[in-house]
Amino acid sequence: MDLRIKNIKLKKFEYLDPGSCFEEYSDYYYSVLLTGRGQEDIARYSVIGLFPHSIVRYKNNNFSIETEHASRCIKKPFWETLNEILNNTDFDRYDYPVKLCGGIGYLSYEALHEIEKIDKSIADSYSLPVLEWVFYNIYFLFDHRQKEAYKIEINYFHDTKIVKKNRQTEGFSVKNISAECSRAEYVKKVIKIRDYILEGDVYEVNLTHQISGDFSGNAYSLFKKLYAINDAPFSAFLNFGQVKIVSNSPELFLRCFDRKVETRPIKGTIARGKNQKEDRENIAKLLNSEKEQAELFMIIDLLRNDLGKVCKFGTVKVEEAKRLEAYKNVYHLVGIIGGILKKEVSYFDLLKATFPGGSITGCPKIRCVEIIDELETFSRNLYTGTIFIMNKSYFCSSIVIRTSIIKDNKIFINSGGAVTIDSDPEGEYEETVHKVKNIMESLEQQ
Repeated sequence: MDLRIKNIKLKKFEYLDPGSCFEEYSDYYYSVLLTGRGQEDIARYSVIGLFPHSIVRYKNNNFSIETEHASRCIKKPFWETLNEILNNTDFDRYDYPVKLCGGIGYLSYEALHEIEKIDKSIADSYSLPVLEWVFYNIYFLFDHRQKEAYKIEINYFHDTKIVKKNRQTEGFSVKNISAECSRAEYVKKVIKIRDYILEGDVYEVNLTHQISGDFSGNAYSLFKKLYAINDAPFSAFLNFGQVKIVSNSPELFLRCFDRKVETRPIKGTIARGKNQKEDRENIAKLLNSEKEQAELFMIIDLLRNDLGKVCKFGTVKVEEAKRLEAYKNVYHLVGIIGGILKKEVSYFDLLKATFPGGSITGCPKIRCVEIIDELETFSRNLYTGTIFIMNKSYFCSSIVIRTSIIKDNKIFINSGGAVTIDSDPEGEYEETVHKVKNIMESLEQQ
């Protein structure tokens, strides 16, 4: 698979909102928007990808590669094949802004079965490839610090361009929304996890449940409504053919540029107050909560260990142990851990060493994954996987939370939280409700 670049055509144009720019392209096949607002250190750039050169998929233990004229299968090991494809790219040869472009896609939570020998026994409520990774003929890059925008046309040595369009009317409708897990059932599962903690199996487990409904109309209309309510820093819209992904994630998973890697787990959540007084009280409660701090520190320690597998000795450091971050309806505690990758380590090696993210599994990770498989009703699929952009020198990825998956006229939304020995079962359920409040509000505005 030849993804080498022959030449590029770079055009600087008047800076504008990335969502407005994407509007006319949102119904094109495999168009994608990665955007968001927030602190500059995590929300400086937005990227649009248009007109796929090639689409890499992994499903049923096989790779397929779709181009303009054909689709072919590859039967090779998962991580080896991804590294081969990455090594056939050369975005890293170019200066800014091209060096911030690359393959865009997702890695499903179910990719954990390509890392650990854990049998999957849980049922699917919908089906997706484990991975889709797309290289584009046209990128738009927006630099929110410099207020600059660029159109980047890529001319690859191997010329192929997939141009399809499925025009959709404006607006959407969602009906028959229901949860697979009642409050009482969720509480019962939290109590079961606390029993596992008392028995010494685990310290902390991330438990989730799923909401679903009937969806019709334009998925990008849902993205716009959700983004207007909460412009989270790792928001994304992926029009991946029969599947539409509407993500409103606040959480950075991994970011790496020229071997410097960082991860920013979110652990610790409290609702925003109804007024300023209640807001201040909630901030103080979160910052002073021993339970919430314990959640965060356990996951920081887990991620330090994960990064230590692939980073140079002595370079892994906790750069910030407890940062308070504000969002439209919740506050979060965030940790920042950094390191320097070993010379021989690729970004897929980094993913393999750290995936799934500790903030959405628990500690210790493998036993937590087994308990998740035992207690959750449906497999997570893309939820708590990662959406990413990658070339050989630049990699940025989010944790897929606060996300809607739309497929076959259905919408699927998951929410969850970390359970520790100090967890209040009713409180844990309420936290899952707060976390998807923005999405549910968007669905009500149809």
